[in-house]
Amino acid sequence: MNKIKNVYMVWGVIVVLIFILLTVFGFLYKNKTNVYKNLEEKLVEAEKKYADAKFLYPQNGETVKVTAEEMIEYGALDSLEHDGENCNGYAIIQKKGTVFDYKGYVSCKDYKTKGYEN
Repeated sequence: MNKIKNVYMVWGVIVVLIFILLTVFGFLYKNKTNVYKNLEEKLVEAEKKYADAKFLYPQNGETVKVTAEEMIEYGALDSLEHDGENCNGYAIIQKKGTVFDYKGYVSCKDYKTKGYEN
């Protein structure tokens, strides 16, 4: 009876440790990708300025793609870098009904936005 109790105790500790480790690794991964999510948001904000200045608004169902280089050249974006590494990127405006949908895409050495196309 005492052996069974000890086995349950050991398995309980192992399960708790696995849960804690997975939680820690999840937070570490989230913090790592937050930097890149901020770059995507930075692209979207720059594209809004760029689109307003250039009147680049698509019709229903159409999309407009603006590269980071175009935005930097125009002055709407200062740079697209992380830890001294220059990243590539672009932003897309799409009209859905009466709303404009903005999405930023970033490609760095260690990260690429899902759906990024060259």
